[in-house]
Amino acid sequence: MNNSKTALLNRKQLQQLILQKSIKHLWLANQIGVSEKTLTRWLNGSVSRIRLSNLTKLAHALSCTKEDLIARSEIDIYPSEENRDILVNELHNDGLLYELMMSSKIKLAISLIKSTFHSTLPRAIIANFYIKLGYASLIHRQYKNALQYFEKGFNKATKADDLSLVFSANLGCAITLFFSCEFKKSQYYLAICSNSLQYANQEKAHYYSTYSLFNLYSGDINAAIQSANLCLTECGETTDSIEKNLFKGTALQLLGACYLLKGDTKAAYTFCAESLNVANLSGYNRCVAVSKGYLAAIHCTNEKTALAEQLIEQSIALVSDEDISLPSLLCIALYIYRKTANTTKFLACLSTLNAMCNTTNVVNTFATYQLYLIDIEQGNTLAASEKLTQIESALNQLSLPLWLAWLTKPNL
Repeated sequence: MNNSKTALLNRKQLQQLILQKSIKHLWLANQIGVSEKTLTRWLNGSVSRIRLSNLTKLAHALSCTKEDLIARSEIDIYPSEENRDILVNELHNDGLLYELMMSSKIKLAISLIKSTFHSTLPRAIIANFYIKLGYASLIHRQYKNALQYFEKGFNKATKADDLSLVFSANLGCAITLFFSCEFKKSQYYLAICSNSLQYANQEKAHYYSTYSLFNLYSGDINAAIQSANLCLTECGETTDSIEKNLFKGTALQLLGACYLLKGDTKAAYTFCAESLNVANLSGYNRCVAVSKGYLAAIHCTNEKTALAEQLIEQSIALVSDEDISLPSLLCIALYIYRKTANTTKFLACLSTLNAMCNTTNVVNTFATYQLYLIDIEQGNTLAASEKLTQIESALNQLSLPLWLAWLTKPNL
């Protein structure tokens, strides 16, 4: 590189400005027109010089002068810093933690975050880390811990007057309450997010995918489709962002599930096959598992039962016992094993679900629905009637009245 067109970058000053302003790496990279990977190289010192054109954009994005970012000597490039402070900078880059959490290295992510906490950290940074701890707990189905972390993140974000982080904390609460089957509370937080969407920044895709999932579970299929399409629009055709690729895959999975429920298995297959392509490119087992699970349900509906059983077994094998996606995958397995009359595997899945979910929720209500359909198929009218009463009671208790109409559709 011609040094006359470049400058020596003051890495220490760049790191401090990013921390002080609570700027996300993805946003900053987009403002400059470089990849997150390039920005990370500037921050960790693997690239010591920066093009003058990029320096101008960087200074503008950080509201500082170019001179503020130019190193006076090699000492500024590789300053003497505590390892903890370096780690803070790295973890503040969402990409690293997404990489760890989506690769099932959740305990490592939690340990790294907790090791950075100290009294001099800006409130916005602490808020961001609490929110990340919330998601790490959520992925492990530790809903109580997740809510506590999101609430702490909300409090710190409020004190820091960082409305984008306040939005993130509220969205985290909405997702956690949703997976806890507290749908009215979840809807309350989603409404707050909807009214503050202007502060979502990079989380719009996350918001739309969450709303789509909420609508799907609530039984409002058309609304779920609409939100999933908004998520895809927000993600764009191609993206280098880890997060947006994850939300794109989720939106495609949700569209597949919605069209399967509408009876359009061709459209369902198209969306789920595309979601599997996105998941395979990401290399994250959870994403691959969910896409394969939905494809298994589609193949079962199309009476390709051998392939359906093969896919659902592969899907379940990809995730841990604590993974947030496992209950949904086991529900799909129940549907498949009922349709294939595989009683042994059906009962094994049912036993696992009962041990996992011992309160009234969507998962065990779906399981009861499958048992109800078995009674219908076997002509056990009295037993079916009792289970139907249980299902109706559970749906009313969960505030999911839209699903009551589906009880007359025995093909689910």
